[in-house]
Amino acid sequence: MTQSLMRGLCKPSAWSKSSMRGLATAAAPLWRGIPQVMTELGWSTAAPITQAKALHPRFYIDDEYVAAEREAIFGGQWFAAAHTSELSTAGDVKVIDVGGTSIILTRDKAGKLNAFYNVCRHRGAKVCQTSQKACKQLVCPYHWWAYRLDGSLKSTPPAATPKERKETLGLQRVPGVEVFAGMVFLNQRPNPPPLSDFLGDLPEKLIRYDLDDLELSHQQDYNIKGDWKLIAENFVDFYHINAVHPELAKFSRVDDHLPYQGRGQYIGFVTAPLSDSGGPGDSYHFNPFPRLKATETAAALFFQIFPNVSVTIYPHSVYTLMTFPTNTPGVTQERLSLLMGPTARKTEDDDDTYRTKCKKLMDFVVNINNEDVDAIENLQLGLSNARQLNMQGEFVPKYDWPVHRFQNMILGGLQGASLDETVVPELCNTFEQQVIASL
Repeated sequence: MTQSLMRGLCKPSAWSKSSMRGLATAAAPLWRGIPQVMTELGWSTAAPITQAKALHPRFYIDDEYVAAEREAIFGGQWFAAAHTSELSTAGDVKVIDVGGTSIILTRDKAGKLNAFYNVCRHRGAKVCQTSQKACKQLVCPYHWWAYRLDGSLKSTPPAATPKERKETLGLQRVPGVEVFAGMVFLNQRPNPPPLSDFLGDLPEKLIRYDLDDLELSHQQDYNIKGDWKLIAENFVDFYHINAVHPELAKFSRVDDHLPYQGRGQYIGFVTAPLSDSGGPGDSYHFNPFPRLKATETAAALFFQIFPNVSVTIYPHSVYTLMTFPTNTPGVTQERLSLLMGPTARKTEDDDDTYRTKCKKLMDFVVNINNEDVDAIENLQLGLSNARQLNMQGEFVPKYDWPVHRFQNMILGGLQGASLDETVVPELCNTFEQQVIASL
């Protein structure tokens, strides 16, 4: 971080206790389940970072709040559900569970992506238990009602159901389904706004990365004893790298992290320049994305797309962390995916050599994530103690601006709104200026 960043880190805020009360009152019909005490506790976070406190521990611990948060944020905001490469072929079916809601994603015969609630229209049984490949139809295990991959009702054996009746009994669709950067995003709100409104200027930052053509290399699932918000906050918290990630610190140094932030529901920063350090992610192992500018080929990009997907973009590959809250407060399902650029493979590498390189890169990423999981689970335990002491964390503005931004996205999301940009700092844009200069 530069001194210019520190000088311009915070700007005047329009937030006050009275304005938060007004927002909470105006949005009350949307999310009635949020305890009033949580709105009161949010005041100290909805302030410029030099005066703000971190979110109160109750935001990560209290059962009543956690249930309301799932409804407000995952029930009313766009969220990441899967990679398109997981549903690349007609007949691919993926089941995801978000809190108490189960959703089926399908690629139908026409090649269209669909999302349905995992509920049979007959008696409400769960239709699909697991993800599948080469699936011909979706069959409820209770009475064998069968649905096509486009969600329409196919048959109700042994009963005969008139065609006109079948047309009204298809699986219930999730209202919003869109694709961005090779990921499927869902929105459960009726008539949701376009995903592009939510993303802001992020698509412009990624325009030269061929993310729609990524090839899925490896995946690993985690069951983490930590709130989903802590996983997102850990991702944007580069302050912990030296303490938690000794190997990563050689490749992605703390003081080489620069803001790459603009408007939109995301947190963005960059490591520039990357330092080849003899590890599996070094630049010479793979070809970069072919359309990158020189500045981009020597940088790693990091974006937390609110609420639940962390995206690390190396010049040759991408890895993501998609998180899904469970029915149990403080427990999160996470899926780590490594995806390679479409031209990442070196011409001289045979199949075995390329697979070995990708596996070593995955092992490197998994080791980093395992270190993070330990840190997150320890933090969850610590917050239980902090709640009893009514203790809130402090911000170090030079390093904690991404966490502050994310936590204010949470406060906005609880009210059915986007981030209030008046409470977050203005940041230097050195890297973005370098990219623009190279165009």
